[in-house]
Amino acid sequence: MRNFFKIFFACLFAMLFATFIFFFFILGSLGGEKTPIVEANSILNLTLKGEITDRSYTNPFRNFSPMSAISGSISDEPTIGLFELKDVLKYAKSDDHIKGIYLNVDELSTGPATLYDVKASLEDFKKSGKFIYAYSNSCSEKCLLLNNVADKFYINPLGDCEFDGFAVQREYMKGLFDKLGIEFKVFYVGEYKSATEGFRRTDMSAEDRAQNTEILNDISGAYMSDLSKSTKISIDSLQNLQDNLLVINARDAVKYKLAAAMKYEDEVTEELKSKLGYKKDADLNMISYAKYKDIVKEKIKKSNSTKIAVVFAEGEINDSKSDDGIVGGEAYVKMLQKIEKEDAIKGVVLRVNSPGGSAFASEQIYHQLKKLKLKKPIVVSMGDYAASGGYYISAIADKVIAQPTTLTGSIGIYGMVPNLRKALNEKVGITFDEVTTAKHANFFNTINDWDDVELNRVQKNVEYGYSIFLDRVATGRKMDSAAVNKIARGRVWTGQDAVSIGLVDELGGLELAIQRVKEIAKIKEAEVVNFPKEKTMFESIKDDIFGSDEKSDEAAMLKNLTPQVLYMKQVERIKSLGVLQYKIPYDLSVK
Repeated sequence: MRNFFKIFFACLFAMLFATFIFFFFILGSLGGEKTPIVEANSILNLTLKGEITDRSYTNPFRNFSPMSAISGSISDEPTIGLFELKDVLKYAKSDDHIKGIYLNVDELSTGPATLYDVKASLEDFKKSGKFIYAYSNSCSEKCLLLNNVADKFYINPLGDCEFDGFAVQREYMKGLFDKLGIEFKVFYVGEYKSATEGFRRTDMSAEDRAQNTEILNDISGAYMSDLSKSTKISIDSLQNLQDNLLVINARDAVKYKLAAAMKYEDEVTEELKSKLGYKKDADLNMISYAKYKDIVKEKIKKSNSTKIAVVFAEGEINDSKSDDGIVGGEAYVKMLQKIEKEDAIKGVVLRVNSPGGSAFASEQIYHQLKKLKLKKPIVVSMGDYAASGGYYISAIADKVIAQPTTLTGSIGIYGMVPNLRKALNEKVGITFDEVTTAKHANFFNTINDWDDVELNRVQKNVEYGYSIFLDRVATGRKMDSAAVNKIARGRVWTGQDAVSIGLVDELGGLELAIQRVKEIAKIKEAEVVNFPKEKTMFESIKDDIFGSDEKSDEAAMLKNLTPQVLYMKQVERIKSLGVLQYKIPYDLSVK
C-alpha cells in the first residue's frame, strides 16, 4: 500500500507538471500577436512589484532549494530586469507618444545599489519635462525613495507606510544544533568572515557588529540625504520620524509630508485624465510596462560588426553547468572561451552581482578571465553584491567600477563539516564501526570525530586557499599581498569605501563600464551583446534541472519528471557549492 501511494503521488506530480508545460506551449502559441502600438497621449504604467534582478528570469525553479521551500521564498513570478527597465525609461524619455509615467511600487525586493540605479533612471526621465505620478497601496522605505522622485506621490487611505530605519538581524543556530547533538567543524580565515558564526556562536561577534554598523550607516546616510533632497525635509527631522516611530500609515505619511495626499487609485486616474485633457467619460491611454518593453526591444535592435560583450555573473557561484541566475563554473568557463574566440567582440564588461560561493568554481572562472584578458580588455561593473567569490573573479579586470552602496570585498574563505555521529547515536540509535588500512583512512566524513592532525590539516588547507585569494587580488589590483591582507580578513566594504582602499577604481553603473571598456579598446561605436543568451521559461526550467547541454540524455527524462528527480537535482546543486567557499558572510536585506 505504501508503494501504491508513492507511485500515485509521483505520477500525480508528473501529470501536473506535464499539464503546466502543455499550457505553457498553448499560451505561447496564442501569444504570437504583433508588437503593440503606443497610442498618442499615453502614459506608461510602470508597476514595480517583486524582485529586480540584473536580467529578468522566468524560471520558477531558479531559486529552488530545501531552505527556500521551508521559508516559502520560492516565487513563480518573473523578475524585473534592471537593464531592460533602464532601456525602457531611456526610450520613453524621447517617445512623443508617452506623456508621463504612472509609477506603482509595491512589495519591491531589491538591494541598495539596484534601488539607486532605478532612482537615477527615473530622475533622468524627468529631465525630459515629462511628469511622474506615483501611487502605492502600502509603502516601504524602498518605495518611499522611488515614490518621492515623482512630481506627486499618493497613497491609499488605508495603506501602511514603513519608515523605521534599516537593520541587519541574523539567526544563530548553535543552540539548536547543540540540542540535536550536531557539532560543526568550522574552518575559516579572517576575523570578519562571519558566515560561520551562526553555527559556532549564539550572538554577533564584535568584528561582525563593527562591519554591519559601518555598512548600515553608509546605506542609511545615502538614503536620508537623497530623501531629504526630494522631500525638502531636513535629515534631522527624518531621523526624528524614524526614532520616534511617527510614520506607520498613510495618514502619518501625508501629515509629515512624505506623501502628497491620500487617494484611491481611481481618483489618481481621474486626475491624470484631467491633466492630459481627456474628456470625463474617455478611457485613459495607459500602456503596461510589459507591452512597452516589447516595443522598445524591437526599436533598439542593432547590428554592428564591432561588439562589446556584457557577461552577467549573477547569483551564487557553484560548480554546475547552469547559467540561469546562477554562476555555474562549467557554464561560464565555456561561455568565456566562446567570447575569447569571437573576433567581432573587442572588449568585455563583466557585470558581477554575486555573493560568491564555491572556491573551486571561482578559480576556474578567474583562470579563464585571465586568458581572455590577454586578448580583450575587461571592465567589471558591480551590482548589489560583488563580494568574496564575486570579488575573486573581479580582481583580474583592467578596471573595477561599483555603485556607492555595492557590498564588496569579503576577501576570505571558510568551510564547515557537520559531525552527525552523536545525533545519530543518541537521537536515532544508529551506530558505526569500521576497519581501516591507515590511521586517517576514514578522514573527512560527517560521522567521525576528528583528531588534532586532521583538524590542523584542513585548517592549513583553508589558509592556503586564503593565500591564493590574496595573491589573485594583489596581482589583479597591482598591490602587495601584505597590503591586501590588511583590508581583507573577510571584511565587507561598501563601494564608496572600497575606492579609498584600492579595491574599486570608480563609482558608477554599467553604462560607465561600457564607456571605459570602449576607451581601453579604442573603439567609438559598438553593439552591446549580452551573455548568457536570454531563455524562454521552458529552456530555463530544462537547463536548471538537467544542465544546458541540449544533447544530454537527461533531457529525455523531462517527460517523466518525478519528485525524486527534483530532489536528486537539488542535492547535486548543494554539492556543487563545495566544502570550501569564498562567500559573503550574510545576505543583507534592506527593508
